[in-house]
Amino acid sequence: MYKIAWLVKLAGTEDRDERSRRWGEEHGALMRAVPGLERHTVNRGLSIAEGPGAGRKAPTVDGVACAWFTDRASFDAALGSPEWQRVLDDGRIIFDQTWEHAGQAVEIEERVMRTGPGTPWSGAGVPPGMCKHIGVLQFRHDLTRDAGRAWWTDVHGPIALRIPEIRYYVQNHATRALGLDGTDRDGVFAFDGFSEAWFTDRPTFERAHESPAWHALRDDAPNVFDMQALDSGVNMVVDERVIKG
Repeated sequence: MYKIAWLVKLAGTEDRDERSRRWGEEHGALMRAVPGLERHTVNRGLSIAEGPGAGRKAPTVDGVACAWFTDRASFDAALGSPEWQRVLDDGRIIFDQTWEHAGQAVEIEERVMRTGPGTPWSGAGVPPGMCKHIGVLQFRHDLTRDAGRAWWTDVHGPIALRIPEIRYYVQNHATRALGLDGTDRDGVFAFDGFSEAWFTDRPTFERAHESPAWHALRDDAPNVFDMQALDSGVNMVVDERVIKG
């Protein structure tokens, strides 16, 4: 499977709930029609999970969208389809086109670190009642991309696995920067990746978040991640909706 992901910031013409509804329902219906698309999820940010405003404020982005295609060739073919053009046209209406990351996506390499119940395959939806956490990440500027990815997988990931409350954990490594129109962004990445972690429910997540194991994970973060970016409101609890797949 070939996966891409992008951050979403909705245009501010309606209240947040209505904008989120349009993203999931009307825009989602357009996405479902795209040829070669196997799976599509929208992850609507509910609250900041780390840093200033944690647990109280809405994230600084509206969420994260993920799309899986049969393979790279299927994605390339979809880019030239009228269905994808309708997706882009609608996106210019519902997404904030003045935002610096508008229309930017990344190619994703998934590294599944822990599987759990209700998750039969990588990227599976959240069973009812479960809580999902996403952390959008950027590596420290003094690290090469390869060094950042290695630390995230070989050092930071195993620390996360010491948190027993995490039922399912995926690292999504950004491997190529591209525009949603298919243009190559010449290595200019909107973000370097994002983590996805599933918990039994929100109280379980809150308990894990205060545990010594989580604090150890937080203590390691400055070794690999840009903490200013990590604490900028993109580390969040999300409501995941499976649009297709």
